[in-house]
Amino acid sequence: MMIRSTLTAAAALLTLTLAGQAAAQTLVTAKLGQPVAERTRLVAGGAVFQCEGEACVATASNSRTFIPATCKDIASRFGPLTAFESGARAFDAARLAACNAAAPAPAQTPAP
Repeated sequence: MMIRSTLTAAAALLTLTLAGQAAAQTLVTAKLGQPVAERTRLVAGGAVFQCEGEACVATASNSRTFIPATCKDIASRFGPLTAFESGARAFDAARLAACNAAAPAPAQTPAP
């Protein structure tokens, strides 16, 4: 009986450990309005984003990664985002608009 209790406890601990590791490996994706010219790394929200093409992706190691400040950091570097997502969660239109307010203004060309 004691062996069974020990095995049950060990299995529960292993399950919790694996679940914690899976949660720590959540991807955060910022979809860019304009593609980056070359592969770029950006540290934002306590994570390292790898930016290539029209997306920046990071493995979120903490809850500080999928927050408005991180979204604003990315937008201020690369311009407006079309989406900011983590797993099944995504910024709605209002939060994305607030994030994009940090993006630099587009360069205006003089009228002919």
